[in-house]
Amino acid sequence: MGQATESALKRYASALICLGALVSCGEAETVKVTYTAEDNGKPLPPPQLAAREKCYGIALAQYNDCAAGPGTQCAGTAENDYMPDRWKYVTAGECIDLGGTLEPQEALYKSEK
Repeated sequence: MGQATESALKRYASALICLGALVSCGEAETVKVTYTAEDNGKPLPPPQLAAREKCYGIALAQYNDCAAGPGTQCAGTAENDYMPDRWKYVTAGECIDLGGTLEPQEALYKSEK
């Protein structure tokens, strides 16, 4: 065999090994949901929402979940990090640990707009 042929065979072998590894990753067990005739027409249970709370003063600039105060739009409008009148959703009970407050605080600075 020539060098070109050996090189091509090595590439094909490497490609086959990679393909085999990728295929084996997709063989995880999947969850299957089945319905019977008795289930037809039954309402689904309401989705369970995680217990969350608004935490003021922890959002980074442009990463607030919603805006606060007059003249603001909503999510992503915080001009600075840790603005005391902008909030972000956190898991209930974590706000104080993160250094935030559960109630909006008066802004310490005004926007230059």
